[in-house]
Amino acid sequence: MFLTNVLNKGIDFIEKFKTFVMKVMSLQVLQKYLPEGAIFYIEKWLKPYSCHIRITKKRNSKLGDYRYRSGETQQISINGDLEPQLFFFVLTHEIAHLITFSADRKILPHGKEWKICYRNLLLESLNIYEEDFRPMVMAFSKTPKANYMATPEIVRYFSKNTTEDFIEDLNLGHIFEYQNQTFEILEVRKKRYICKNLHSGRKYLFRTCVQVKKLIHDD
Repeated sequence: MFLTNVLNKGIDFIEKFKTFVMKVMSLQVLQKYLPEGAIFYIEKWLKPYSCHIRITKKRNSKLGDYRYRSGETQQISINGDLEPQLFFFVLTHEIAHLITFSADRKILPHGKEWKICYRNLLLESLNIYEEDFRPMVMAFSKTPKANYMATPEIVRYFSKNTTEDFIEDLNLGHIFEYQNQTFEILEVRKKRYICKNLHSGRKYLFRTCVQVKKLIHDD
């Protein structure tokens, strides 16, 4: 019995040490993707949890995600092509998922608990962001959205160097390219653009801040 207890404690120590090493390595890798000073908040927020952060290639469908694993090391993935401020902004979003899901698995992914947590994390780390971006973070934190793409001001802020157009800058009848498909703008309905895929004939809704490549305009 004594030997069994010693062995169990030894195994437990090894597992905890491995988790500690993984966390340290993850944080060291993270630093080159983050704005100056941001690692302090990441360490603070993740300290109570066992979490592995994975840097991925560019994904068109998402910028980051969180996967809950019962009884295991939690996993967050973030696209490695994001500029530091956006990387931190997205990572904060995913850490809010980690914190809230660890407390209660029955909550909605982007429900009130997540919104409150995300708001608190954003405001706590506000000093990390550039001064011209801070007012946008404060405004966003009042009612955090599941996807920052629903906030045109933030999308434009992180697209200052883009060579593409925003669909809201085009007019009815304009033809544009999006994800290697060609569309025509048919109608504007509130904050959505109804566009027809010129290959399939199907109609799609686009947000105002979607970036596209303008092709031609038939007058």
